[in-house]
Amino acid sequence: MWYRLSVFIALAMMSVPFAMLGQSQTTGTLNLRNAQPATVSLSIPTASVTGYSILLPATVGQAGQMLSIGSISGSTASLQWSDAAFWDLDGNAVVAGGTGVGQQYLGSANAQDLVLGSNGSERVRVVGVTGPSEGFVGIGTANPAATLDVRGNILLSNGGVPSEVRFREPSADGTNYSAFKAGTQAADVTYTLPTEAPTANGMVLTATTGGAMSWTSPLERIQSGTYTPAPAAYQHVIPIPFDVLTGAQALATVMNAPGTTIGLSITNIDDVANTVTVETSVQVSAGDRIIWMVINP
Repeated sequence: MWYRLSVFIALAMMSVPFAMLGQSQTTGTLNLRNAQPATVSLSIPTASVTGYSILLPATVGQAGQMLSIGSISGSTASLQWSDAAFWDLDGNAVVAGGTGVGQQYLGSANAQDLVLGSNGSERVRVVGVTGPSEGFVGIGTANPAATLDVRGNILLSNGGVPSEVRFREPSADGTNYSAFKAGTQAADVTYTLPTEAPTANGMVLTATTGGAMSWTSPLERIQSGTYTPAPAAYQHVIPIPFDVLTGAQALATVMNAPGTTIGLSITNIDDVANTVTVETSVQVSAGDRIIWMVINP
């Protein structure tokens, strides 16, 4: 039986003359030879063999097709001709790309993830399991939580023109976008976003020299107030209720009763004690007030 089967396989797989000699050996090897001195051998494993049969296709295949197992019944495997649907390492000639009937694609045809790896480790995963994350792509993570989930840093390189991160406006409104891009830099710059949302409308982002960003009022560096001076005094030390920086500037004036003009000068800005000292041309009265403004650099 095995001799006949092997001859049939040889006749179906190889185009050779019919003047062929077959030799069955007790070693489990069948040598096929024609007029040439060399032989082609078919062998079975030397141990742990379970008997089975292979049933060849009823018709000849087409060029480029391969034999594959179409069905198994008991210990008989029925072979069939099928297209060689695999991807070559040097590229494939794709006729129609897509997942429709007759189209070609690289991926899973069932509800399983597509995983790409290198050096024996997973690098990219496309979720195929049915659920809310189906279609999500993870780079460096096996559990992507968004359409694209990257664990690690992202670098947008360029060929001379700065790359941009673009955000498209809603499709119902048009095709415009907002973008961020880097300028010419002498060193790397990393900005750290605030940990909380702004507490009021109109606040702006500011940053330290280390790139730590925070929400501030646009007039944060400009503070003003009203000071009540001691009656009959000429010199007035005004406490400023915030940190006065080195190089700060100050403005001041006197609000007093009509018909009286009081001259005023600023004599000192103390960035340690956070005070501004002013002197008036006359003694102030109990109803007079000093209006001040400090502008930090």
